[in-house]
Amino acid sequence: MGLFVYFPINFLMFYNYTSHRKNNLNDWGISLLTSYVIGKASLITSLFFIMGVFIVFQVAFAGLKKVLTIKDVNFDEYTLRAILGIIYILVNLFILQSSVRGRAPSWTFINFQLVAVIFYTVILNVPFKFHLFAPIVLSFMIFNSAIKSWESWCLGLILIGFFYTLNRIKVNTDKKFPYLQYIFASLFFGAAYWFFAKIKFNLSYLVFGKEILSLAVLEIFTFGYIAMLFTDIESRTALFRDATHDKLTSAYNYDAFDIDLRDIFRQVKTSDIQFTMLMFDIDHFKSINDTYGHLAGDAVLQNVVKIVQTVIDNNDRKIKLYRTGGEEFNIIFPNYELGATQNIVEEIFSAINHSQTTFDGKKINLTVSMGVSQMKKDEISINDFYSRVDEALYHSKRNGRKEITVN
Repeated sequence: MGLFVYFPINFLMFYNYTSHRKNNLNDWGISLLTSYVIGKASLITSLFFIMGVFIVFQVAFAGLKKVLTIKDVNFDEYTLRAILGIIYILVNLFILQSSVRGRAPSWTFINFQLVAVIFYTVILNVPFKFHLFAPIVLSFMIFNSAIKSWESWCLGLILIGFFYTLNRIKVNTDKKFPYLQYIFASLFFGAAYWFFAKIKFNLSYLVFGKEILSLAVLEIFTFGYIAMLFTDIESRTALFRDATHDKLTSAYNYDAFDIDLRDIFRQVKTSDIQFTMLMFDIDHFKSINDTYGHLAGDAVLQNVVKIVQTVIDNNDRKIKLYRTGGEEFNIIFPNYELGATQNIVEEIFSAINHSQTTFDGKKINLTVSMGVSQMKKDEISINDFYSRVDEALYHSKRNGRKEITVN
């Protein structure tokens, strides 16, 4: 009888024990799975957050440019982008850091700090200036009450070294986008940064390894996203250049001239801006083609554009040169009265007329004829103005060529 009682009781005890152990194992498994999913979700959230930060900046920058353009404010696009970007990324970093003060470990957003350096250097394209970047790092240390910590000083120096290295890679590479160089540099400085963070915050090796892995994923994603942006911009720039530039000389083409002339004609009609245009062509160009060949003619056209563009670059880069016909060119002087163009026009005229184009060992002397005119507010149509400048050019050609006619 005892055996009949003993075995069922032990069986029930064993069953309860194994069931309890099984439940514990299930709970442990669920806990581990939950931790894994939350960790992955956190990383995925971080990736989307970074992409969102980049997109919001692009939208804000495009919007600000549009507002300044509408208000007719002159600005340098690269300087505006750098200033807006610095303010934007600092505001984001200080907001993120403020959100964890007194509520979470202050190392929570370290990876975002490192990504911010990438944003500052690679996307904003801010050149390395120690006197600019160091105060930014110092202000962040003060904000975190870390000015007396030797580990924080090490962290600050690593950020500056990271910034400097990314700039060196960017300036000294011959690749369009040195993805692998950026990745290796970022992983090195990221690991060094987390090493001193581990010391400062007494982090476990498990947390240290996890954060390094998360940083690697963030950096691979960040540089991949930037590379994609660069490729897209490069493709659009190439398409735009093909559509607006002459393939032989790289001067603006007739389509670009037609768009710009109509736009500036409208501006003159509706505002107080001034506008002057120069039209010129190469004298006896058909004779050059017949005597030396069409390849020599191409070389002459390329040389003329090079000479004129050099003069323009030395005076005012807002002035544009267009190749509008075979040997015919136009130059638009935005916000220039007729008298203000005189020195530049004469400099271009003299530079071409004293130049030679060497082709196949032969020297080809060049001369040009020019016509110049300022648009008037009472100009009825754009064709009337164009015809007036064209008439000035042909007056120069009818009167022996190699002269400037002002109409």
